[in-house]
Amino acid sequence: MKGLRCASIRKQLVFLAILLVVLVSAVAATTEPFIYGRHDKGIEIGLFAGRIETILERFARARTSTDEEEALQFADRMGVSTQRVETSRATISYKDGMPNPEILHQVKRLINDGIVTAISAAFSGNSDPSVLIVKLDSARALAFSMPQFPASVWLAPAMASGILKIVIPLVLLALLGSWLITEPLVRFANTAQRVSMDDHSEEPFKAEGASEIRSLAASLNVMQGRIQTMLRERTRVLRAISHDLRTPLTRLRMRIDRSNEPALKEMMLADVAMLSSLIDASLSFLDNKFEPARKVDLSSLLQTISDDFADTGISIRFIGPRRLKFICMPQGLTRAISNLIDNASRYANSIEIELEDSSQAVIIKVSDDGPGLPDDLKQKVLEPFFKADESRQTGAKSGGFGLGLSIAQGIVTVGHKGLFRLQDRLPNGLVVEMILPKTEATSVSRLPDV
Repeated sequence: MKGLRCASIRKQLVFLAILLVVLVSAVAATTEPFIYGRHDKGIEIGLFAGRIETILERFARARTSTDEEEALQFADRMGVSTQRVETSRATISYKDGMPNPEILHQVKRLINDGIVTAISAAFSGNSDPSVLIVKLDSARALAFSMPQFPASVWLAPAMASGILKIVIPLVLLALLGSWLITEPLVRFANTAQRVSMDDHSEEPFKAEGASEIRSLAASLNVMQGRIQTMLRERTRVLRAISHDLRTPLTRLRMRIDRSNEPALKEMMLADVAMLSSLIDASLSFLDNKFEPARKVDLSSLLQTISDDFADTGISIRFIGPRRLKFICMPQGLTRAISNLIDNASRYANSIEIELEDSSQAVIIKVSDDGPGLPDDLKQKVLEPFFKADESRQTGAKSGGFGLGLSIAQGIVTVGHKGLFRLQDRLPNGLVVEMILPKTEATSVSRLPDV
């Protein structure tokens, strides 16, 4: 079975098709003799047609009225309702000494051999039996009343046969197919989803299942390794450049301090400060290391952030419960919220931090009353170094470097495995919603409070 599971999907499908044929054949061979017995409708129709032919043969050989009465009595003993009728009403003719397949055909037609006709007759309320009239010769004809079989005669065997030959083999085949093909694909898709949600994930794809899946997993592992190597090299180079830029900037600052022109000195120092801030922001963005998670009072943390920004003159307020214990990375979360508030303060006059608690997650919303963002920019502003100042800038307030939202998104989605969304605020403004899932340890009371 292990070899089958590692075979190609094409071979697995061929095996499942052959297995279906074998199962249906085996079930049919072992169960049909017990399902279709003498109560089968087809057999009953054949037997009834044979009784009619026997009665017709005996009646045709009768030479006197007494012989004919004995033939009718014989029909009664066989359970066939028979009577003499006029020959003009006959539909078929009897050929003495020769089998007549038309009799069987007419019997099957008159008994409503079929589910559709039987159901129609049942709903129409027509309970009168059908009559088959056979002409023996120019002077004699017999009418035979057709039997009425109960629905169980055809319904029960058909349902039992269908369940045993079709439903059960298909269910077994579906379970086996799920184990062979679907289950490895589901695991593969789950791994791919986890990797896609974490840009820095190095979780390898498990090479298991069909040969195509194992080949794809190996190729993706090689590709993932190359991407991670490229990201590490890119980060290392950018980090080295950012660090190396600090030395000439320091020398430049010292030379500017010896300048005798105050206006030029002030402008040059502003440019140096901007470059230093850009280097710090770039290093912060490239730093992918996260602190250990610990239990904190999230309400107090957000209230402290709000108070610190309020002390700088920003109109901001916190809305939420007085206390909320939550396991998170407090320094990273403080950095993310601070970036969002600093970004919103450039374009808005009023900012709100809202905290909500649910059974599965906590929700933090940072909203402002600024001009907001159009839908086509909501994804672009999350890209590093992208700035939408033309859409959000309202005055002389200078814009940032386009890293605040990117850093905040990484802290929420990568560090806390949460969701980071930008939404519109009515009547105007922007709402940044962060959904942080609760871990299993969140509700453990013995964890120390910080």
